[in-house]
Order: sequence, then C-alpha cells, then structure tokens
Amino acid sequence: MRVSESCHPRRVLCIAILATLVMAPPLAAQEPAPPAGDGADPATTLDGIVVTGSRIGRSDALDGPTPLAVIGAEQIRASGFTEIADVVNQLPSLAVTQTSQTGNLAGNPGINALDLRGMGTQRTLVLVDGRRQVPSIPGTSAVDVSNIPSSLVERVEIVTGGASALYGADAVTGVANFILKKGFQGVDASARYGSSSRGDMNNYSADVLAGSNFADSRGNFTVYGFYERELGSVSGQDRPWTAAGYPLYVRNNSGQRYWISDGNRSIYDARDAQLILGGRHYATTADGRLRDPVLGPGGYVNAEPVDWTFPSDALGNLLTDGGEYVGRYDNWYLSVPSDRLSSRASLDFDFSDALRLFANATFSKTRSYGSSQALNAYGYDMVPADSPFITDEMRAANGGEIEDGVYFARNFDNELGPSRSKYDRQLFQGVVGLQGDFALRSRDWNYAAYYSYGRTRERIIDLDVVSYDRFYLGLDSTTAADGGAICRSTLDDPGDGCVAIDPFRRLTPEMIDYLRYDSGWSITTLTQQVLSAYAAGGIGDLPGGEAKAVLGGEYRKERNDIGAIPQYDPGNAAYDPGLGTTQLPLVGEYSVKEIFGELHLPLLADRPFAQRLALDAALRLSDYSTAGRTVTNKVGLEWAPVRDITVRGTYGRAVRAPNIGELYTASRIGGSWITDPCNSENLRDRGSQSPYTAGNCAAIAPSDPDTYWLYRDVISRGNQDLDNETARTLTAGIVLRPRFLEDFTFAVDYYSIDLRGAIDGFSAQAIVDNCVDAPTLDNAFCGFVTRDAEGNLESVVTQKLNLSRYLTRGVDFSARYRHDLASRWGAAAGALTFDLNYSRLIRQDYTFDPDQPDEVSHYAGSFGMPQWKGVLRTTWSNDRAGATWSLRHLSKMRSSSEVTSAQYQKVWTGNVFYSDFSGYFRLDPGIELFAGVTNAFDRAPPRVPGAEAGGANFELGYMSGLYDVVGRMLYAGVRVNR
Repeated sequence: MRVSESCHPRRVLCIAILATLVMAPPLAAQEPAPPAGDGADPATTLDGIVVTGSRIGRSDALDGPTPLAVIGAEQIRASGFTEIADVVNQLPSLAVTQTSQTGNLAGNPGINALDLRGMGTQRTLVLVDGRRQVPSIPGTSAVDVSNIPSSLVERVEIVTGGASALYGADAVTGVANFILKKGFQGVDASARYGSSSRGDMNNYSADVLAGSNFADSRGNFTVYGFYERELGSVSGQDRPWTAAGYPLYVRNNSGQRYWISDGNRSIYDARDAQLILGGRHYATTADGRLRDPVLGPGGYVNAEPVDWTFPSDALGNLLTDGGEYVGRYDNWYLSVPSDRLSSRASLDFDFSDALRLFANATFSKTRSYGSSQALNAYGYDMVPADSPFITDEMRAANGGEIEDGVYFARNFDNELGPSRSKYDRQLFQGVVGLQGDFALRSRDWNYAAYYSYGRTRERIIDLDVVSYDRFYLGLDSTTAADGGAICRSTLDDPGDGCVAIDPFRRLTPEMIDYLRYDSGWSITTLTQQVLSAYAAGGIGDLPGGEAKAVLGGEYRKERNDIGAIPQYDPGNAAYDPGLGTTQLPLVGEYSVKEIFGELHLPLLADRPFAQRLALDAALRLSDYSTAGRTVTNKVGLEWAPVRDITVRGTYGRAVRAPNIGELYTASRIGGSWITDPCNSENLRDRGSQSPYTAGNCAAIAPSDPDTYWLYRDVISRGNQDLDNETARTLTAGIVLRPRFLEDFTFAVDYYSIDLRGAIDGFSAQAIVDNCVDAPTLDNAFCGFVTRDAEGNLESVVTQKLNLSRYLTRGVDFSARYRHDLASRWGAAAGALTFDLNYSRLIRQDYTFDPDQPDEVSHYAGSFGMPQWKGVLRTTWSNDRAGATWSLRHLSKMRSSSEVTSAQYQKVWTGNVFYSDFSGYFRLDPGIELFAGVTNAFDRAPPRVPGAEAGGANFELGYMSGLYDVVGRMLYAGVRVNR
C-alpha cells in the first residue's frame, strides 16, 4: 500500500496539514497576537502545559477537542494503593485485564497491564513522560504499570480517542501517560504494611525518593527505589465464596427455564477414585477397596436424571452438595504472590533555555507465580479391562466380567499437589534526550528529542508439573508375564521407562516420580530502541489567535528472542518427547519509520456565539518493515459558544500493524481438554450452535459421538501472513464550567470505535465450534481443525487471525466539585472535593467471522463489560489531615448474552458497590501517618454462575478480578518528607 493511495480518501486533510507546515515561515512573519490585558480570563494567562491530548501547550486539561481524564497525585495518595494500576483501573474507561487477580489463569502472573475500552492491551499505548516504554511481556506491547509505583507519579492522563495519529498506531483505543515528579529536592520516604481481615494476604512495601539541585539549581539529580512483597498465596479454598460449592444453571427438562442450583460439588473433585459399576456409584479407599461415597446432605442434586448406563457421562456430570468432594477452585490462586523491586535515577541540566538535557535509567525486577491442579480425571479416563488393577471386587460389583474397562473420576491433589509456574522478569530502560525553546520568525517554538533503549528478560520454569502423555501411557496397563502390572507400551519398547498407574489407590512414590517433573528455564528477551524528535510552535495568526503546528519523526526497532524450555525443545539435548509438549525457539524482529504532524487552528475567539472556535488535525505516516506503509489521521473541532460551555469532537482513523508477538510466536504443541461440537450432547444442548451446525456435523459424522471431553493436541504458532487492522474512532461531547458555580466542571462524551480486520486469537474450542457453525465447512476456521478418517478430532491449530470485528460505543461522564468550608467555618474546616467518573456502555459487539456478519456476539452487560461502571471519590482535607471515601459501582451483569429471561429465571447479578476508605494525619510538616481499608464491607461476589470466582470467563482466560475475590483488606503506614 502506498502512502498516496491511503491519503486519497482524505486528501483534503493530508494536503491541509502538510501544506500548512510547509507554509510555516511566511505565516510566521505575521504580527503576533497582542498580550492578554488585565481583564483577561485567568485560565488564558497560565503558562501552556503539554497534555497528552496534544503536543501543543494548553492552558487547561479540559481545553481541546479530545477527552482527557486526569488523576492527580492527591487522588493517587488518597486511594491508598501502592500500585498505580489499582488506581487507574478504577476509571470506567478501563476494562478488567491483566492484574494480580486475573494473572493466574490468563498467564504472565504478576503483570498489571491496562486495557482501554476492553479491546485488548495491544491497543492501549502506555507512555511515561510522553515517551514509549519497553513492553514487560516479550513479544507484546503490554507495559507492566506496576513498575511505576504510585508515589513517583505526579499525575496520570488518559486519552480515549484519536490518539493514534499523535503517538502511534497502536493507540487505537487511547493512551495512558504517566507524568513523573521532576526537580525534586529533599527526601520523601514511606513504608506500608497490609493484610486481609482474615489474617492472610500479608504484604509490605517501602519506597524512597531523594533529589538534590546543583549548579545554582540549573541541574537536578533524583533517585528512587521501591520494594513490595505480596506474601499471600490465597487460593480458592481460603475464601467461602470459592471453597463452598459453586452455582450452576440447571433445569429439570427442556420445557422449563433454567434456575440456579447453588452449593454444587462435582464428583470428579474427589481425592479418592469414583467409579460406576453395575449402575451404582462407588468410591475407593486408599488401598483400592470399594466403599460407599460420602455425599452431601442432599445426596445427588442433579436436576436432570443421570444415565447410569454410561459411566463416563455419569461420572463427568454427577453433582452433590458436600461430602468428600473438594472445591472447584482449591488450587487456583485468587491473587498471585509476587516480589517487586523498582528503581530509577534521573538527571536534568539546563545549559540554557534552548538546551536542556534530560536522562533517566529504570531497572525493575519481578518474581511471581501461577498455580493450578496438577492432574484431574473428569470421568472420561479408563483403566483397560485386562489391567491387573481391576480387582475381583470390582468385577463382582459390576455383575460379571468388565468388557471395555473401568472409567474413573478423581483429582490427585493429595499425592501431587498443585503445579506452579514461576516467572522472573528483569526490565531495563535508559533514556537520554534534549529539549529547549527557541524563536522562529518571532514565534515561540520548542523541541524535544530522545533516544531510548529498553530490554526485558523473562525466565519461566514449570514446577511440579504432570505429563498427561505419561499419565495416559501409564493408565494403559496390562498384565506382565510375572502377573504384575506393566504398561502396554513397554511390551513393544522394554526400555521406555513407563510406570503403570493405578488410579484406584493412592499413587506410589515411583508413580509420582514418573508423572511429575520440574522443567528447566526458558529465557526470552525483548529489546526495543526508539529515536524520536519533534518541534512545536507558532506559524501565524488567525482571528482566534495564534496557529500552531508540530512536526516530528520517530524510528523504532524491536527484536524478540523467544526461548524454549529445554525439555520441550527438540533441538536441545535435554529434550524429552515423552512429556507431550513441544516448543521451538524463534527470533523475530521488525522496525518502523514514522513522520507525524499536528496542527492547531484557532478560527475565532471572543465573538458572539464563538468565545472559542478551533480546529485540530494530526497525521502520521508509518513505514513498517513487516506491514508496509500505513496512514493514521485525526481531525478535531472545539467550539465554545460562551465561556461556560464547550462542545468538542474528534474523528480519527487508526491502522495498527501486527506486533512482534502476533507475527512471530514460537510454535508450541501441548495438550488441552476440548469437546467436539458434533458430540451428541453438544448437538442436543449447546446454546450457541447455528442453524448450520447439525448439517455440518452430519457431513463429518464422527464415529465417536458419545465421549464428551477429549484431550487433544493444540498447536500454537505465530502468523506472518497477518494484515493490518483498521479502526475508525469518533468522540463527541460537551464540557460545562458554569460561572455561577465556582470550582465545578462537568463533561459528557460519546465515543465509538469500529475496528475492522481485527487481529485476534481464538481458543481451540472457539475454532472447533466456529468451524461447524459456519454456513459450509469450507471456511477459515476448519482449516485449523484436523480430524481422522472416521471424523474424530485429532488436533487444533491456534494462531492470530484477521477475522474479527469489534464495535464499541458508549458515553463517558465526569464531574468535579470543590466546596471550601474554611471561608465559613475557619481554616481547620478545610474543603470537600467530589470527583465522579462514570461510563455507560451502549454496545460491545464482536463478530468472529466477516463472512457471517449476522453472527454477532453482544458483550455489553456480560461479565467484564458492565453497562454502567463508575467511581465517586469524596475527599475532605485541611492542612493537617484528610480522608477519602471511594464508592465503586458495577451494574448488573450476566455470564453471556445467551442467558436471557426467556430461558433463565435469574439472569443478572444485580448492582455491586464497593466502599474504600483512607485517611492521613500529619504529626508535623515532615511526618504523616496513613491508613485505609478496601472493600470495607467485605462484599462477596454474586452467586450467579461464574461470578462466584470474580466473574470468571474461561473463554477469555480470566480467573477473577471483575468482582473482588480477596475480601476486606487493611493497611497502614508512615510517610516522611524532609
């Protein structure tokens, strides 16, 4: 794609920006605008500050056509959080994504990344002081904002529209810019300790900021250090809402609506084997003898009768309400434990107004863990009929010989415990640059240029992991010549090392050693280099004031060296094919060269019905080594008919090229549980099937339509054939600052993001389902599904595809009011501040396949996408003390759009409110005590299926995080400022 062709539909915008920049010198010869007189609006006499919505200085964050949310240092401190992600994620424009409460299942535990509008972290650009940050997850653009401790942040600016042309095409949904404290003089240190009200989740942190001016205050050197340790390894068994039985949607027959049955425990969540022999349910003792199972007080609580003649189906579906059956989430971390160290040093020196040097270096180190069940048999695993582990007692209970084998269900927590993944990350980034002011044709200009080098190194190790391939080889046992048990595979290969597995008894040390292993470390390194520069200043006068322009360029190069765990890498001497997992190392890289421009045209000012009228435009031309040339642009209009009211709007086009991880993900083969949509039970009950599913499945005609869960190979890899994705963004709103109500502002903005050709990943299950749900089997999804000659599933390939369309629309509300109490009640009375941020989600639509535009998933109102979300902060403060109440709100949600009142009795969770309280007291001007509590009323997650674990959405990979699953947390600390 050539630039000229991409510009053609918006030729007027392209020519206007470029021509204006070229004409800058002649325009600069015009007379400058007269200075403001004594009667000028105070806001216009302020020095211009550069806000994230533009590289052109503004007098106020509310000025300009682009919505900008700002979180100041006082709000950050009042929140009581040490991690800035916890503060920022309370803004309604951000969706639940990678946090300490979601990382266990989503992968990459310990990372706190931001997701504006719920469209993915890869479409949210994170800046620090307006500069790109090296990603924290190699191969992605996700920045771990936990490495930016809250006490170092002066303010956070969130732009949620039209930012791609200004800062980069990956800012499709917006930019989060963290502005750090500068020119600090003295020492500011704090220490904090926290714990849950249940006595766990102990955590502590300490930080120190020290700075000093030198050379007659022309220079400043500042250092910062932060350490935080989250000791708590709180699992599902540690909280009543996850340790107790879980809620399920059930119905007694197809003619009635689903209702919620709570307190359920699955038969497969047992620490002793569960069997069905002769149409009766048995459990085993530790030494393999049969016994009656210990059920809950309600016995079997299945709403629909279970067909006992199919043991595998019965074992996979039998429910009770207690007894010997453990919790569904027992071995999942509800909040991942982590250690975090972050440090930063910065140097600033002013040689003159025209030449100011800045340099900084950041180093951070993080260690975190994920946890899951090592091994679980869901009732579909079988010991063959000729195995010596099948006893005469079992045959008698079955009423005679066992022809096929014995199916069983159980978990192996007692013997194997949980599996863990350990992540060690180190991040370094160094930045050096120059900035300054200069005059061009009697106009004020400024410039900034910097070079950044960043490196992220991630090491991953698997601990106490079980090989499912070994498990299935061990289960397939037979009788050896001496009458003992032997793996069937050993008959063909006597040296294969297989150990026969007896699941009816507790595993022996020999069996455990055969199944369980620790891997070696994989090492993946990402490096990023950025060279960026721009200049901004006046180019002429218009009726509304001075026209200003920005012209700049940027070069960025990223390289990802993806490592593999030695035991999974066929090219490594430690490779063990018997583990059933294959990883291949890979090196991928790309570079991009960009030029960008921005234009601010104040068309009118101080006119009737035009207190201010301005047009803004921006253009970015990019040339990717992988994706070719792209064009991103934006145009915005700001109109204030009177000084109290401002109407604003922006329209932009963003083109995002695939990132390095989407292109170059190393190939991996591993096993996963999936279910065939052509299974008889799915054809009968799966609510998401299409009118084409039955016909397609009839054409496939799998020979095994009865086995529900299948453990199959899932092959993951990158896709170097990806195309760019294109988004059209629109914002339109109004800002009210009435003169009759001092210190009050209100803003409401409509937003729309239409993303076409979206680069997205699909789970193996989604690929298999969509293959047969399409109008024909000749579709993009079926190309990733392999079936054997009899139509049964063999394997699935997962990779990023250009198949999806996202459409999201909503309205943001923000209001701020400060009421001075001191004028009436004295200085000690202080002031009250009310700060409101709310959002109304109108649409969140997701189209998997553009070939089926009518097959749209509507996520608005589903878990993770509340239709109303907001936070109200009420703060009182005076010179000595302050207190804040934060009230967070999530509107009612449901587990999916398919759950409707026509088919379900209880659809919604109801509204959920959380209250957080914090306060501080200054003992003297240099010592401050602070304390607080989050989720003060210990609000439990709603009892709607999936919500009990925090809004679990396993399709998206979230374990929890939407609803608080930890409960009430308390903290206290001391801060010293000298």
